Amino acid sequence: MSRQYQNFVQKSFKYIFLLFLSFSVISEEKISIESLFSKIEVVSNSQERKLGLMYRENLPYDNAMFFIWEYKKRQCMWMRNTKIPLSVAFIDENYLIREIKELKPLNLDSVCSRSESIKFALEVNQGWFAEKNIKIFNKIIVE
Repeated sequence: MSRQYQNFVQKSFKYIFLLFLSFSVISEEKISIESLFSKIEVVSNSQERKLGLMYRENLPYDNAMFFIWEYKKRQCMWMRNTKIPLSVAFIDENYLIREIKELKPLNLDSVCSRSESIKFALEVNQGWFAEKNIKIFNKIIVE
């Protein structure tokens, strides 16, 4: 075996090991969302998703809205007729939080996930994720 090939194999092994280690650490941080909220509204059809939190004056701090789509893909949210500053977590089919974005009240611009594998979203009051120390790659548990 050539020395160059041996170096390549050793470096590759190190990177694969680090990647494996990082995924095992990430997957251990699981969060049960039912334990964090007194009420979670689940919206799973097109009409409910379009309406979302429109026309509401507030969202109680311990409430959330959980969006479910039929297919995993790049998903988008908007704030049309929504006066409440919100944060949204885009969640993949394995219940991993892939992104957390801030939503501005009454903004008509779409806020879309970068990931193409989003199947769920969790909408909460703005700043809630930071206060609860919930971050990307945390895994949520939905019962």
